Amino acid sequence: MAKKAALYLRSSKDRHDVSVESQRRELSEYVQQKGVVIVAEFVDKVESAKTDDRPAFQAMVSEAKSKDCRFNVVYCYDTSRFSRRQYHAQMYKHLFKKRSIELCFLKLPKTDTILDPIIESLMEAFDEFHSQKSKLDGLRGMRENIKQGWRAGGRAILGYQLEKHVVGTREGNPVTKSKLITDPKTFTIIQQYLKGRAKGESRKALIAELKLDIPYTTLAYIEESVLTYAGHTVWNRHNEYADGEYVGGKKFRDKSEWVINRNTHEAIITEKEAEAILAQREKQRIKSTRFRKNHYLLSGLLKCACGANMDGDSGFYRCHDRCGSRGIKKETIEQAVINVLFSELLTMTFMNDLKAEIAKQYKDQSKNKVHILQALKKEMHDIEREITELVKLMSQVKHQRPLLARLDNLEEERLSLHVKHEKEMANAKPPILNDSTEMIKSFLEHYRFNLEAGSTEKRKAVLRSVIERGVFDGETLEIIPSYQQIAGVNLASPRGFEPLLPP
Repeated sequence: MAKKAALYLRSSKDRHDVSVESQRRELSEYVQQKGVVIVAEFVDKVESAKTDDRPAFQAMVSEAKSKDCRFNVVYCYDTSRFSRRQYHAQMYKHLFKKRSIELCFLKLPKTDTILDPIIESLMEAFDEFHSQKSKLDGLRGMRENIKQGWRAGGRAILGYQLEKHVVGTREGNPVTKSKLITDPKTFTIIQQYLKGRAKGESRKALIAELKLDIPYTTLAYIEESVLTYAGHTVWNRHNEYADGEYVGGKKFRDKSEWVINRNTHEAIITEKEAEAILAQREKQRIKSTRFRKNHYLLSGLLKCACGANMDGDSGFYRCHDRCGSRGIKKETIEQAVINVLFSELLTMTFMNDLKAEIAKQYKDQSKNKVHILQALKKEMHDIEREITELVKLMSQVKHQRPLLARLDNLEEERLSLHVKHEKEMANAKPPILNDSTEMIKSFLEHYRFNLEAGSTEKRKAVLRSVIERGVFDGETLEIIPSYQQIAGVNLASPRGFEPLLPP
């Protein structure tokens, strides 16, 4: 089937980032050289890749899922354009693979079909590391701003407005920081509302009394920000929001983690009134707590011995077709799988065996490439010799048009062979990989940490990246590792692991 390409282009807020226009130009030239037709383009400007909640990215994913998808290959400038979260990258690559959509990166080092998936995983890990480092640098700067009495950013809350101060210049442009000053239009009404709430008056009664035209959600946010209304600058109050949920399941961090710089601007209410409102909010949170559904880590991976999927059901995994095979408790089987991964798969022994197999297959392929390169070189030499002979003949004949046409055809063939030769030469080069023991240990620890302490979605993504499937027959569980996902290579004798499950 002919390849039809979609380009995914993304730029971030970083002033040193690669522009969308530059990405488009280089990708278009590269794709056209391959003879692939570009049928779609998805562009996210000034969007972070730390999340998958990007308009154009989600539009691309939606089309990839649809029956009317126009493309069967997606080109990105580099792995960081696609995602800076490794488990997001794995999740969407898995989706594309199911839909027979190829994902290609222009700036990814090309070595060998066996080793390319490993390099791609390394680059994804480095992208996430860079993202986390940038985040920490930014948070450090915000913390310092708070300590100096400045705002960390964002709009002013109702009752206040921003007063900007020029603190320096950058590349000839003024650098400003801001502080809060009272807004004469909204100061009084917000003060009356908060003082009423501190006395225990209901929100509904205060809205009617003060004739407020403010949404409930905004009033709730105002109540959560009462320390700011008490004249203090507060930062680090919200928990990190990732993958559709707050880290730890709570929107707000414990108060002991908040960074508070006191008396930085004019207060609207007293600190005593602010604490009274916070206490009320905490009571409401406790009252509104609801039981959460179980999350099943092995959904889509676990199969019954009869071939049907094992579905999560009331804290158990049960055969979808109800073949009679007994179900098993969710916690029991999930912990058994994780234990086996730690003892059998995510180990230095396994990784060293895998490296040895990769080296063997690479050596075998290298022998074949020598013959391919020799054949291409001979074919180019023959064409160049024919071109030289035709050039000599040009001065000896009267009608040169047939010779010129033949020369054009030969030159096109020569260029095509040259491109093939360069590609094979690049693939024949030995892979440049840092295969130190310390690096492997670091990656294994990274996987272990995500399995033990990551969010539900992250733990699912990690399991999908190392397990092809698990088969449960009512007594034992067989785990089949995903060798292609781990390293892009099938071992000569793949084996499953059969953990004995407790009764």
